[in-house]
Order: sequence, then C-alpha cells, then structure tokens
Amino acid sequence: MSRYALIAVSGPVKKSFTYRIPPTLGRLEPGQRVLVPFGRARKVGFYIRDVDPPPHVAIKDILRTIDLSSWFSGELFEFCQWIADYYFANPADCLTAALPPLFKKAVGPNYFWSDRRPERLPKELSSLFRRNGRLSTRALEKIAGTHPGLLNRLTKQEMIVERWPEQSMDNRRLLGYSADAGEKWDKHFKHRKKRPKPFAGTRTRSDLLAEGWTAHEIRAAVSAEILRPVMTDSPLPLLQFIRPRENLRDIVLSDEQVGALNTLRVALKAGFQPYLLHGVTGSGKTIVYCHLCQQVVQMKRTALVLTPEIALTSTTLAYFRGFFGDRVTVIHSAMTDRERLESWRGIRTGKYDIVVGPRSALFAPLNNLGVIIVDEEHDSSYKQDDPSPRFHGRDAAIMRARVNNIPIVLGSASPSIESYYNARKGRYQLIQLKSRPAGATLPSVTVVDMKSDRLRGDLPYLSYPLKKGIETRLARGEQVILYLNRRGHSPQLKCAECGLVSRCPNCRVNLTYHKIGRRLSCHYCGYLLGRYDSCPTCGSHEFLYLGVGTQKVEENIPRLFEGSLPARLDSDSATGRKMAYTILNDFAANKSNLLLGTQMVTKGLDFPGVTLVGVLSADQSLDWPDFRASEKAFAKLLQVAGRSGRSANPGEVMIQTYYPEHDVICDAARQDYETFFEREIASRKELSYPPFARIVNFVMVGDDERKLEREALAFRDRLTALIKTGTVEAKILGPAPCPMYRLRGRYRRHLFVKTNQMVKFVRAVTEWELREARFKIPSSIKVNVDVDPDDMM
Repeated sequence: MSRYALIAVSGPVKKSFTYRIPPTLGRLEPGQRVLVPFGRARKVGFYIRDVDPPPHVAIKDILRTIDLSSWFSGELFEFCQWIADYYFANPADCLTAALPPLFKKAVGPNYFWSDRRPERLPKELSSLFRRNGRLSTRALEKIAGTHPGLLNRLTKQEMIVERWPEQSMDNRRLLGYSADAGEKWDKHFKHRKKRPKPFAGTRTRSDLLAEGWTAHEIRAAVSAEILRPVMTDSPLPLLQFIRPRENLRDIVLSDEQVGALNTLRVALKAGFQPYLLHGVTGSGKTIVYCHLCQQVVQMKRTALVLTPEIALTSTTLAYFRGFFGDRVTVIHSAMTDRERLESWRGIRTGKYDIVVGPRSALFAPLNNLGVIIVDEEHDSSYKQDDPSPRFHGRDAAIMRARVNNIPIVLGSASPSIESYYNARKGRYQLIQLKSRPAGATLPSVTVVDMKSDRLRGDLPYLSYPLKKGIETRLARGEQVILYLNRRGHSPQLKCAECGLVSRCPNCRVNLTYHKIGRRLSCHYCGYLLGRYDSCPTCGSHEFLYLGVGTQKVEENIPRLFEGSLPARLDSDSATGRKMAYTILNDFAANKSNLLLGTQMVTKGLDFPGVTLVGVLSADQSLDWPDFRASEKAFAKLLQVAGRSGRSANPGEVMIQTYYPEHDVICDAARQDYETFFEREIASRKELSYPPFARIVNFVMVGDDERKLEREALAFRDRLTALIKTGTVEAKILGPAPCPMYRLRGRYRRHLFVKTNQMVKFVRAVTEWELREARFKIPSSIKVNVDVDPDDMM
C-alpha cells in the first residue's frame, strides 16, 4: 500500500503539498529534508507528516532524501510549526530559519570514520570500518536501515564525523595519498607537463595553491579521493576578537540581586513560567543572568540568552565568556556561513552549554534546554519584518519555553506595555531591582529647552548647558556619550542656487547626505548617488546642508571641545564584524573620551567613566503615526540616560527638546516608569490597542497605484464577509495608504484587523488561502500578513 507525505516547500503561499513516498525511502522523520519535483524544477522540501492522498489528483513521488535523519528534535520541530501557524508563515521558511544557510541547497554532509574504532560496532557492520575513511552511500544506507539511530549515536561520540561539502574547500588540512593513490594520481594529472608531486603528511589548501595546484584540480582531487580532509578535534575559533570580561566572579551581589537570583533558581525546577525582571538601568541584570546560567550548567542543562541586536550580542558575549569560557557560543547573521555551521554543529553535539545571539538564535538546536533569557525584552529589534517568518523574538521565546516546559526571564529597565500589563495581571511573575549596586546612584536629569537655550549660527543642535557640561567633564578626565538617532551628515541637501532637493526616485523621500564619499543615500531602499559635487539641474557647486546627522556633529566636535577624542558609533562606522566591538572596546580603554552614536549607544553598555549623557534631539520619534511612538521614545530616553553614573562618580543626563512640557519627556526626566505606564495603558484601553486587542497588518504592495487601491478595497470586502460568516470577532480598519506610501519603487496600502481571537482568526485566514490561492489577489500585487506588528510605517 502506498504512503503519502505532506511536504513543506518554500514559496509565496503558506500551503504544503502531498507527495508519494517511494517504498525505497523507508520511514521519514518530521523535519527531514527531501528533494521533490516542483513544477519544472526540483526543490528542497521538509517532511511534515504522513497524510491521506487527495482524491482524483495526480501525485508525484519524492525523488530522494537529502538527510539520513531529521536535524530537528521533537520540541524544536513543534516550535517551528507553532511559528508557521501563529504568524501565518510557510512552514518551510520556519524550518529553514532553524538551519545554517548551507542547508538552503540540496546538499548534506559527508561522513568519515574517525581514527578510533567503535568498541561496540555490530558484527555485520564491522567490515565497513576504515580508519579516517569516508562512508559510502551504500554503507550509510545499511547503517540507517539495520540499526536506526546508530549513526547519530556514533556522530555524537565522534566515532563518525560530519563533513560538509563546502568545508572540504576551506583552509583546513588535506591529506595526499602519496602511496596508495596509484594510477589515480597519474591519470588525474596526465594533462599537466609538470605534475604536482605526491606528498606525505598534510597540506592546507593555501599550501597546495602555492605549490602550483589550481582550485579546479584541488576540487577534482578531493572528489576522486586522491586528497581527502583530515578531521581535527579542534573547533573553528568563533569571534575570538571578543575578549572575556575579567574578574566577574569577584563581583559581590547586592541584597536585591541575591533575592532575584534565589527566586529564579527555585524557578528552574518548577516548569514553565515567565518572569519579568524589571531593574533600573545599571542595576546589574546581566550579572544575575550569568549566575542563573551557572546554576543551569551545574544541573547539566543548557541556556539560551537573546539580545535585541548584533552589536549588543558582542557585549553580552564578553560577559558570558568571562563566566564560562569556551563553553559559550554565538549565532547571528554577521558570521560567515562556515562559522554559523561550526557553531550550529557544536550546539547539536553538546560542545556549548550557552548560546548568545539575536532573534535568529531562538532556533538554536540546544539539547536539554533549561532556561531562556530575553534581555532588553522591550526592544523593537526583536520583531522580524522581512523576510518571512515575521515573528516576534520575545513572544516566540515564550512559546519555546512553554514547549520545553522551562522558565523564561524577560529583562528590561523599561518593559514593554504588554509585558508589564501581564505582570500586573499575574500572568508573569514580577521581580524588581530598584537600585544600583556598589553605591552607584541614578543620574540626575535636566531638560533643556532648545527654543531659548540653543546655540546660534551653524550649531543649532547644541545648547549652552550641554556645551558647558561637556567641557567640564572632559576637563576632569571623565567621559561623555552623545545620542542622536540620525546617521549621515545632513538629512537634506539643498542647492543654494536653484533650490533643488534631491529625492529618492523609489521612495519619494529626501536623500541623506554622507560627507564620506560625498554621496546621497536613501536609508530605506539603498538608492545611491555617488560623488555628488554639483547640482544636476543648474550645475552649481554651492549647497545648503540642512538638518544634522552624526557625521556633522562629529565634524564639529574637535573645534568645540579642546582635548576631545571623539568616536562615532552608527551603522556607517560599525561596518564589518569587528568595528562596533572595537569602537566600544577603545572607549572602555579611554582611547576616546566622547562617544557619539545612534540607538546603538542607548542600551547594554557599561562604562564606569561616563558621567554625562547628552540627548541632542529627543523629539524625533514623538510624532510618528504609530500607537507605540510614545513607548519607543520613552524607552530610548530612559535607556540612554542609564549609561551615565554607573560608578561611584555621580552622573548627569541632559535632554534637549523643543517640547519640555511633553508628558513623555517629563516622565523620562523623572525616570518614572510607573506614571508613564498608567497613562499609556489608559490610552491603549480607550483605543483598543495591545494588550487589549491583537493586531494583524495586511500590507499590499504593487506597481500600479489605481489597481492596488481597487484590489485593496475588494480584499477588504472579502475579508469582511469572511468575518461575518465565521465565528471570529474582529474589527477592520482601512485600507489606507501606508505612512511610507512608496517604498523601493512600489506603492503600499495596508489594512488593520483588531481581534482578541488571534489563533482562530489566523486559522480562518489560512483556510481562506487554501480555498482561494493568494486570496484571489492578482500576482502583480504582493500581500504581506504581519501578525502582532511592531512597525506601523
């Protein structure tokens, strides 16, 4: 009797497909990769489960398996399925997100025997052993068919070693068959007048190239097994430039920290429970995390520590390396494919007890997971916008903790409104750290009215009080942080003769001027005009540099402050993997005394020498058309203020604003989260915004503006009918133009749905798409379904 499988294949729709399982394939495991015919192409798919075949439909066969078994534990596979179901995502996209980038190709690892013979190898398999030899496909099939699970056990014991195809071409060592290659060697190089000489011992790929080998010959020799990789036990060094923090174990915890730690230690044995660690800035949350993970490791379990962005990952990794040494690894997109593969393999095989990383680390294949920690849980960087799956790292982490039946700790000095509301309602357990340890106190905050106190002339972004404060701190040998959330030199460049302001042809926004390279750039789509020296309309070389960005401020610092050693930290200066860490490390070593940056300087940084923080413009995000605008502005101000006064020296914060009486500015100046929360939660309740309703944002994108508007209205009518005929309670708002109406050359409209029955609503929309492909919307219009959106632009 034929068997059929549901296979998930990446594509624009959420639908999975039915294929017949050939009898030769045997039993498949959930998440196992297979190669399937898909139209005229072949695609990598993921086995989901066995299904009954649909009637009267021609069903194709699975071509072959790519992996001998699934890379997913039952818990990780269940978690990926939940993300696909809740966030309206293709299951294949979710499963792919849990694997290294190499897995996007239809390739699997090669397997090699180690130089040690397994002690308990079954007799019928003993003839397969060949020291350091590669296992043939037939040998692998025999092991998998006669002894299920044996290959995985031998791999974990390092009796058999996985070797991925791309690794055979790296600079690790290759073994030359100088004695037993025989005729293969002569045949392989018969076209060469001067043949490379056989060699004993090992060579790296670089060595062989230097000896006259070509890259093609090396690849061919490896394929012919004239050369073969020599497996080494030493793992690939991962981000070794990030040095461990020293003397962390010598830090004496405060009474508050000990109390928080004791509560969380008890939680490790109590199963699933979210904890909200609300600690003021500088209260020592990270050191509590380290001690908690130490307890987890002593219990022979593993820990996952999430940070909102890659720059903060380096800082957190330094802390955990100070505690745990090389038992900590990291996963993020700035690593090379080879590094990510090495880290992923080390996690699977148990070489690492702790994983640190941004939202992508949530898919780390940790065994025996004991706790999840989400640092800066309020941060909007945890939300994935593009590509799919558009999940929220914090909320998804809570679900992974539930699936694994373990506690999860959400930490922040300015918790998200939703998290603090859940703590108030008893869904999360609240733990508070209300003071800084070791005698440090919260900084004093001064609000500077820029309407009366700003400098005149070409420095309108600086006030007299802040200028005087910077001079005083630098004269005393102390450090200063300046925060301006706008990179580049000038957000607008205007021709002094004809008044032309260059705009992005794709997004219809002003291009930002970057003095380095004299280029104009769109910060939304990447459109670039290089060497912008003259006006394209009148040819004038005279320009007005309107507005201010971090580059313009950095340019003026030396002439304003004698003895200043400025450093700039933004996405322009922190290029590459090392630059952000290098800039921060130099600042910590007092190689610079004034750090200027965007939101990268607002969180997770601990510099005892900083006694003054200046916010150059607190007004930028207050008027955004986003119900979270106040929350985001408050969080950024509170977080950046917390960088000051983190030692015995008292700190000060100066907030420059044109709205000194604004509620958000006043709450941030008092560092009063409770008052801000009470006012914000009342507004959310009145308008039925989260946490009093959940939101789905349908964003429709197309080239034809009129067609887009017409299809958006038709989609709203069909969605309204779906809600009325179903059992889901929901309210539709829109469609309306997105605040960023044109982006990357395409028009955008969106439609909101508010509901308190999110799971039921997403299920109804999923069933609708199965009945009517792409909701009956033409292929020229793209529809993105964003569940629990963070960015409403």
